[in-house]
Amino acid sequence: MVSCVTERAQPLAWVLVVVMVEAEVQENYSLCRECMYMGTTPLRLEDKSLKQICQRYNGKPCFVTLFDTLGHIPVYSAYTFKCSDGTKKVNVPWMYEPQLSTVSDFGEMQPFPQGDLHRSFEDAQAVLEDYSNTVNFQRGHLNPDEHQSDPNDKAATYTLTNVVPQVREFNIGPWKTHEHTTRRRLNNYCRGTAFVVTGVTTSGNTIHRHNIDRVAVPIYLCSGLLLHRLRPQRAL
Repeated sequence: MVSCVTERAQPLAWVLVVVMVEAEVQENYSLCRECMYMGTTPLRLEDKSLKQICQRYNGKPCFVTLFDTLGHIPVYSAYTFKCSDGTKKVNVPWMYEPQLSTVSDFGEMQPFPQGDLHRSFEDAQAVLEDYSNTVNFQRGHLNPDEHQSDPNDKAATYTLTNVVPQVREFNIGPWKTHEHTTRRRLNNYCRGTAFVVTGVTTSGNTIHRHNIDRVAVPIYLCSGLLLHRLRPQRAL
């Protein structure tokens, strides 16, 4: 059964989808199995540019991402919701993903290095400069920090492999409302684990830097929720 709610915001729109899918357990995600229902990944898309990442921070697996190394954005992030008061993590530096770098031995996200060292991995992922010179877009989370309670889990959401370009009015308007509403409802009604997958579709538009296509711009953002148990006699 699929239920959809759609609201348009130029040039982005969001779709809330509740859906169950079958998938295979992928070896790359083995450390992040607890982030997914029954340890299974969403149905995998087949493309050489798509990389599966178990997003880790401070030695802890936090969530999983399917990342597009050509568009330099996540196709989706999958995570478990934690009851939260909505407080945002402050003073967290933006991070990159060494697992997408061919010159790094780190197995978990790291703060962006000083100087020009980011040029060694910017072919496969976005860097801070891609967002610093654009006035139309903000960094929009797929796994938002307000859906997490542990400080490390909140901090882990601040990686560029977990964000996509969003028009400012959309990011602080419909999408922010969607994140808040989801948090309040899951806090109130979900007794067990809530599994969330949030992903995007793109239209071919990109953020440019030095006249080069750098970051794909989504046209739709979609959230899928799978709830283990609801509180008795309550419905979302």
